[in-house]
Formats: sequence, C-alpha cells, structure tokens
Amino acid sequence: MKRIFFGQRSIALAWSIAAILSLAVGFFAVSAPKAYAQSASGAAASTPGKDDSRRYSQLLQTIYQFILQNYVEEVDPSALYQGAMKGMLDSLGDPHSTFLDEPMLSDFMRDTGGVYAGVGLYISKPLVPREAGTAESGAYVEVVSPIEDTPGWKAGIMPGDLILAIDGEDTSKLTVDQASAKIRGKEGTKVILRFRRGSSFEFEFEFVRTVIEIPSIKTALIPTGDSYIGYIRIIEWMPQTVGKVEAALKALESQLKYESKAPHFIVDVRSNPGGLLSSVVDVSDLFLGAGTIVSTKGRNPKENAEYSADAKVSIPEKSRIVVLINKGSASASEIFAGAMKDTRRALLVGEKTYGKGSVQQIFPIDETGFKLTMARYYTPSGVSIDKKGIHPDIEAADFTPTEDQFKILERLYDSGLIPAFAKDNPSATMADRARAAEALAARGYDLPVSYLSRLLKIELERTQPTKAYDLEFDIQLNKAIEVLQIQGFEDLLLKAKTLSETMASK
Repeated sequence: MKRIFFGQRSIALAWSIAAILSLAVGFFAVSAPKAYAQSASGAAASTPGKDDSRRYSQLLQTIYQFILQNYVEEVDPSALYQGAMKGMLDSLGDPHSTFLDEPMLSDFMRDTGGVYAGVGLYISKPLVPREAGTAESGAYVEVVSPIEDTPGWKAGIMPGDLILAIDGEDTSKLTVDQASAKIRGKEGTKVILRFRRGSSFEFEFEFVRTVIEIPSIKTALIPTGDSYIGYIRIIEWMPQTVGKVEAALKALESQLKYESKAPHFIVDVRSNPGGLLSSVVDVSDLFLGAGTIVSTKGRNPKENAEYSADAKVSIPEKSRIVVLINKGSASASEIFAGAMKDTRRALLVGEKTYGKGSVQQIFPIDETGFKLTMARYYTPSGVSIDKKGIHPDIEAADFTPTEDQFKILERLYDSGLIPAFAKDNPSATMADRARAAEALAARGYDLPVSYLSRLLKIELERTQPTKAYDLEFDIQLNKAIEVLQIQGFEDLLLKAKTLSETMASK
C-alpha cells in the first residue's frame, strides 16, 4: 500500500465508520497551541474571519463568567463547559460531529478492541430540518446494519429499520452516541427496542445484551454445475481482515487450481458498516495491480492523502470478480466498492450503498472529548460518495413488502405463529417450511409463499451460527453467480461507467 500525501501529514487516518474512527492525541496538545501561536505572533495579517473568531471567543468567556457569578443558584462549571461544547458541535449540522461526555468517550475507547456488550446493531442518525435550539430534531435512529451472528442479526433486524424507542425513551430526542450508550449495558441485562420498518410497520423486540465479538470474514466454495466460485464475505474491516482475506484467496485458489480457467470470485460486503481505512486499502491492494485506491481531502492540508496499490496482486488478472453491495454497505465498504468499480476490476451487483464518505477523528479533552469530521473520501475517479452512495452496475433488489403487505406482516408477527412453528418443528425440512408457508397464506396472510418460507427459516436458524451463504433465498447472490457466468462478462466490465462518468451523465 503506497501513501501519497498532499501536505505534511504525520498521522495515517484509521477508522471510517461511526463505531470508532481514528484516535488522536489531546486536542489542546495538537490544535490549540497552533491557533494561539498564530494569534500571539501577529505574523499573519488579521482578517475579518479571525477578528470574528477572537470576538466570539471573548463573548463566550464573558457569558460563562457572568453565569457563574450571577445565576440564582450555584452552577457547576463543567456543566456549562459541556453545554457549550455540545452546542458548538450541534451547530455544524453534522450527525458525525458530536461532543462525547465521559461515558461516551469510554465506550468509544472500549470499541477499539472490537468487543462490547450490546445487541449487535450499527446505527446512525440522519439529519432532518432543524428547529432553532435543537439538535437532530425529529430524526429517529436508523440501523445501518446488524452484525452477523449477534442478537440483532438473529432477530431479523434489517438495514434501514428505524429505532423509535429504547426502553420506552423516544430516540428522536437523542444523539446517535446517546442512543448507542443506552442500547449497550451489562452482559445479561435486557433492553427493549421499538422499531419501524417501512412507513407504518412497528414492532418491539426484547434483547438480552451479550458480549459482541465482531467476526471478520466468512468463505466458501459455491458449486455451479461442473465448477466452483470462490466466495468471500467481509463482515467488517478489522486489523486482521487483510491477513484472513489473503489466506482465503490462496486457499480458494488452491482448491480451484485443477480447473483450466482462472478462478472467479464473489466478494460480499453487504451490510458491512465499515472499519479501518488501512484494512480496506490493504485488502483492495490484493485485487488491484496499480493506481489509486482512495484519497482523502479536508480543509486542513494534513488530512489530504492518496492511497495507491503497490502491485502485490493475489489473484490472476483473468479472474472475474463481482462485488455484492446493499444499503447496509457503508464507509470502508464503499471505498472498496468504489475502487473496484472505478478501476473496472469488478462489476457491482445489488442495491445502492449507504453513502457514508466522511472521516472523523476523536479528540480527548481530560475525561471528555469530541468527534469531528476532518475530511471526505474520494474514489479513484474523484467522486465523493458522502450522502450519495454508490449505485450497482447491475441492480438486484431483495424483496421488500408493500405498505399493505407490511400490515399483513404485522398481523402475522402479532399472531405468534412463526415462533410457534419453529418451537414445534425444530428439525423442519425445506418441504415442511413450504407446506407451512402455504398454510399461512391460506389463513389470510397474503404474502409470497417464498417470503413466508424465508421468515420460517430465519426463525428456525435464530439460535444457530449463520452459514456463509444461502442460495435458497438470496436473490442478489444468485444474480452475482449468474453475472459471473455470462459469456460477455469482460465486455460488460469495459462498458461499465466509473462513478465520475455516472455523475457526468446525470
């Protein structure tokens, strides 16, 4: 992995998702002395912007002292400080820039180990039109993706589901970090979350918090007639991911080496919320022979950098590759998808990605701190996907119920028939599920039989480890297999537009 810096950059950017991004030394040790030194030296000519900054700083200090000395009751100075910090960061209108009180900062630091007690949901909070004096007013917490094999995953929570309440507390009044802190807790304790799917289907689920150990990848050989396809599912971009992907590529290629043609691969980053920038760059390097993987740009020149492939390719040049994406593919996963698309190394199959393309850093200050957006990611063709996402080359949408079907689904969940079937038929076969699904449809639950069968299967497998893949119901995976076997795959790849070409054509 080559790094090309556009400024005097000394700290490589690390994290790329809201869970934990990059850690920095104390803010006052890095940024504040520089600002004060410029002010004191007088070397640079004053500008209206600098004068305004100095004036507002003095006003803030004046108001702070006036409140301390004159408010009718004694005031805790730390409460004033935290309120001012929160207000400044909220005023940016950026859900990823936020003040971190002591418990929140501790949570972020603990997250760097990849282990915590919770339910296994990555969450975000979209901004909506704000009312004066409020932050993130009216927006509910949104599920970016569930973590595989966790309580959230096994409960069938999906990307895009809204969390309306946590133990009865309305999430529209919480920041994403406050919501995250409330969902987590002591191992073995319970938390009740209320969800909304679609515009009207609401349901509650009681979770038992468990220690979440985030997995990295799953691999398999998928049989396709007289051949096989190498399948790699990247669950999150962790420090160990590149080593595991490299080992998986070698193992899969070794198992496929008896075939005369080059092995083909599906790389699945669906519902992968992101992770380490260094991890996704190193993994991309295994597939790309040369060129830019990603660049970062911010107002501070130290945040400007370009990451390039160094020709350490681990798979044959003639190997076909499909990358699977969906709306739960965020941040680092979008970096990977963007690099593979813009370099025309792979075709993207699935649904539009989440659209999280900004870089945050955490700055501790004493026992508190703050998280600030410092830069944005840009794909090799120079496109920022922040708030836009990446569209697939070939659309393959999963089944989504209509509003009327959501109402039927709500009745079905309220009936308790699906859990009852799983309890009474723990060893149910595919044929058993098909018959049960047909019976449910006949009882007035007018949903596609295949979808009902899928719901039954999810319930049956709730307590079992998730398999690497499922060809029975995975529409997008089946489409990826179909695309890999197309006679004119290489022509499709050459004709596929880069992200900048796609933007220019709109």
